[in-house]
Amino acid sequence: MLRRSVFLLLLVALIMGIAGFGMFQPAEAAKKPMVIKFAHNGNTIPEDPQNVACYKFKEMVEERSNGELQVDIYPAAQLGDARTMVEGVQMGAIEMADIENGPMGRFVPEAMLWDLPFIFSDIDHAHKVLDGDVGKYVQEKYLGVGIRHLAFNDGGFRYFTNKVRPITNMSDLSGLKIRVMESKVMIDTINAFGASAVPMAFGELYTALQQGVVDGQENPMNLIYSQRFYEVQKYLSLSGHFYYPRQYIASENWWQTLSEEHQKILAECAKIACDIQREELARYEIEMRKVLTEKGMEINEVDKSDFIKAAQEKIYPSFYATIGNGDEAYGKELVQRVINSK
Repeated sequence: MLRRSVFLLLLVALIMGIAGFGMFQPAEAAKKPMVIKFAHNGNTIPEDPQNVACYKFKEMVEERSNGELQVDIYPAAQLGDARTMVEGVQMGAIEMADIENGPMGRFVPEAMLWDLPFIFSDIDHAHKVLDGDVGKYVQEKYLGVGIRHLAFNDGGFRYFTNKVRPITNMSDLSGLKIRVMESKVMIDTINAFGASAVPMAFGELYTALQQGVVDGQENPMNLIYSQRFYEVQKYLSLSGHFYYPRQYIASENWWQTLSEEHQKILAECAKIACDIQREELARYEIEMRKVLTEKGMEINEVDKSDFIKAAQEKIYPSFYATIGNGDEAYGKELVQRVINSK
């Protein structure tokens, strides 16, 4: 009898142990975070505004979700170039990304609004439009291509650099070979300004400047610094001819698998991070002007009047139909709404 009682006690203990193990295992498994791949193709410099914002986004999301969401940052085009990353977000292979506007017109024609030269008079005008009705209207268009657009941030205005002479007005561009992105609006714009546009991959640019294949290029100030263009360029002209927005985007199919609570956390943190990035860029550009001057660059202001006239007369009309997705009148209306929002 005693032996039987001991056996029963051991059996009960074993069953309870197994039950207890089973009770704790699912709880442990439930704590495993959802991993979010967050990609961008900017540099890896920690103090760069893009990285400051991205890592703040990661910190906020993980803290607010109590560790249920984990954000893994993939900078420097580790997951592909800008277009590849957008396609990855579309397909759900990449959950989130911070992407410049360059490739966006291929997916949402209305996004080409932001590519037009001198469409924004200054940074306050840009923010007013992007955060207003026109910006929200363009954001909604992304849902039709499987992307949730969460917030705009700043890549900054783009400026000319070259090694021949300061660009103080449009005539100074005459005869210069200027590298541009492989974008029709950028190519047409630089040619309309009197220079010779040379489309070229970004990775080839430094060597091309060094060897004189091109005389100059145009980029935001933080890239002029991070890519060390000051080593092969003498003049930095504050033309601000193109505005360079970026945006936090997410895969819509993936987004719909999230709880409302997680969606809210991600949306709120994306907006906060983009606001932080804007503030950081404004501070960073002031710092970069000082640093680039110390590196030997000559920085000058630009008379923009002839540039703006050429942009509005030669470039805008040729892109109304593209921006309007085939409807020229619609495209023109969108452009005018932006201009009139000053």
